Amino acid sequence: MSGTMALDAIFQLEMGGAPPADTAVMFTTGERRVIVLRHGPPDNAVFAEIQFDSAAFAARGSPVQVTVRPRPGVYGVTIESGTPFTTATLTFKYAVHFLDPTGARARYGSDIAYERALGIARLDGANVTFIPSTRPALDNLAARVTLPGTYLVAAPR
Repeated sequence: MSGTMALDAIFQLEMGGAPPADTAVMFTTGERRVIVLRHGPPDNAVFAEIQFDSAAFAARGSPVQVTVRPRPGVYGVTIESGTPFTTATLTFKYAVHFLDPTGARARYGSDIAYERALGIARLDGANVTFIPSTRPALDNLAARVTLPGTYLVAAPR
């Protein structure tokens, strides 16, 4: 899936369960780092992972702070970084807390068909742009992100 659409022209994947908390991590550039966000107790299931490889930041050996803010009620995050990065892998994991939004089942015919239509999109004002997404495992959706911003799991209406 690719292309740009209005925010009101998509079904965002909704989330049940205890939401993950905002997370801020300080680390040194030039080293591989994985930030894991988990739903709250009692299950602490993984919500999303952001992987930075050793070449993600142009400057090596410098401290960087990355803050990740989950969006309320949906599978989405805002990634903030004090230093620009060139690439990271964002993976959403939704096996436990998947909720299809109102109207998605009627549009797609089933939860499975809706799930298969999902992609990761970057939010830009009142529009979203879908970026190439892969399925590294069941109920996982991953994409390469090349700049800070807000990313959502969604399908066209």
